[in-house]
Amino acid sequence: MAARPSSIPQANPIDPSRTPTVRILYVEDDPVAASLFKDAMEQEGYTVDIARTGAEGLAMINDFAYDLIALDYLLPEFTGMHILRRLTENENHPPVIMVTGNQDSAVVLEALRLGAADYLIKEQANNYLGQLSDIVSRVLKKRQLEREQQEFVAELHRQNRNLALLNRVTQIFTSTLNEEQVTTQLVSTISEFTDTEGSSVWLWSRANRNLLECVAIYSRGELVEPHHVTLAAGQGIAGWVAKQGETVLVNNAHADPRFSPSSDAKLNFRTRSLLAIPLRAPDRILGVLELVNKRDGGFTDSDRILAETLASSAAIAIENARLFEHLNEQAEELRLRNEELDAFAHTVAHDLKTPLSLVTGFADMLRENIDMLHPDEINIYLNHIIENSMRMNHIIESLLMLAGVRGISHVDVERVDMGQIVHEALRRVEFMLEEREAVVHVPTEWPAAVGYGPWLEEVWYNYVVNALKYGGNPPVLWLGAEASDDGEICFWVQDNGPGVADHGDKLFTPSLRSQRAEERKGYGLGLSIVKRIVERLHGRVGAKNASGGGSIFYFTLPDTLEEDKDKA
Repeated sequence: MAARPSSIPQANPIDPSRTPTVRILYVEDDPVAASLFKDAMEQEGYTVDIARTGAEGLAMINDFAYDLIALDYLLPEFTGMHILRRLTENENHPPVIMVTGNQDSAVVLEALRLGAADYLIKEQANNYLGQLSDIVSRVLKKRQLEREQQEFVAELHRQNRNLALLNRVTQIFTSTLNEEQVTTQLVSTISEFTDTEGSSVWLWSRANRNLLECVAIYSRGELVEPHHVTLAAGQGIAGWVAKQGETVLVNNAHADPRFSPSSDAKLNFRTRSLLAIPLRAPDRILGVLELVNKRDGGFTDSDRILAETLASSAAIAIENARLFEHLNEQAEELRLRNEELDAFAHTVAHDLKTPLSLVTGFADMLRENIDMLHPDEINIYLNHIIENSMRMNHIIESLLMLAGVRGISHVDVERVDMGQIVHEALRRVEFMLEEREAVVHVPTEWPAAVGYGPWLEEVWYNYVVNALKYGGNPPVLWLGAEASDDGEICFWVQDNGPGVADHGDKLFTPSLRSQRAEERKGYGLGLSIVKRIVERLHGRVGAKNASGGGSIFYFTLPDTLEEDKDKA
């Protein structure tokens, strides 16, 4: 070994503020040289450990993580080269400086070949420990630059990967107008590229604007059926984000007071970390994209930026899909209305033609023969004119009612007094009941239902008139209602007529009616009005044969208001 100097000149240190935890191991059997090096390095802000033998050095390398190792070549038990070979078995070993004597150039070459970061020949100068300090600083700076470069390259790869993701997903979003495809693609893609256990999409319910519905779930590598999982506005972190329109990043979900465990319980899942992003359309919040349980550490700003970018594209795609769906619905509605208008035109033409012909005929007879007619005959003609004029007026009123039902975009439903509504409808047909000597059986009590009184009166009126026209002779009518277990009330009118054959529900569309006058049934206009009203009130209509003969025309209504269902 060379003579040991008594002091070490000050080295050019690496910036300690940038490497506050740098830890160095110096394997040196000379205690004086090791102590001097340790003191000098610690003054520069480093932590230095000393090993006196090769075996001790290997043991400390196994026990601690070092940022740099300086190895003296000649050591008791194991040489520095032996330790270097052991270190290079691990690709991620810290940088190594080999310290050797003047006659050991072959050792230096072998050390560099094995991957040593630098070397020092002791006899090259009297202050070799000072030079060692300089070399340590230089190697650490180089190591720091290499790490920064590696981080830069890794970040560049990550950015390129994210750009490729955005490009791929954007192409998918722009290639489909199906909302389900958009949401399922979103949850599967975002989970893959943020390395999360799962993700979900929550959208405001179309039926209830105060309720979030889970429409897509991706968990542990596969799509999961949401099973009608819902959250109230403001409930849980997703509900809060949907209501406030702000992103939330939480790496300890259960410590956040906004977190609700209800969804975890329904899905048999445990949320640890969470990232929730609003799905923002130009003029409103559609819902929330939620990512759960980052596998490697917690969610970062990079995850947030990526998720917000994807959420923005997805929101536009969802809005476009809904617009396309709405346009299709409007097109279908227009098609159906055109068909209805065509059918109504034939129906009304027939229904108006007969009374109008009678009015014209009797009026013409009066004009031509009034001087020769007896007063009683004149009264008969006038009564026919008045009666058929009233028939035409009723047809026109029915058309106005149908137009009103179709034209109103919203009607306020409420709990109705069905007994009073039936009473008013029967009062309107008193003259027909007397004329036909009809018998009507009406229950004393009616179950509660939800609807709109003026429209429901028109429904009962049309059903009763229909039963009087096509019932027995004399007509016998039974009116009734029955509650079901599915939240509906079924109301009906039963007659003692010949029944409805096989027509059933088709009776409620005018298109059933034959173009041959003698085969026309006359159901079309009134029952079309009934069908339109009941469907606007979220019910159903139908007709069937009664078991004991006759026919039953029925309609259903909800038994509870929507807001009361939500509270339940």
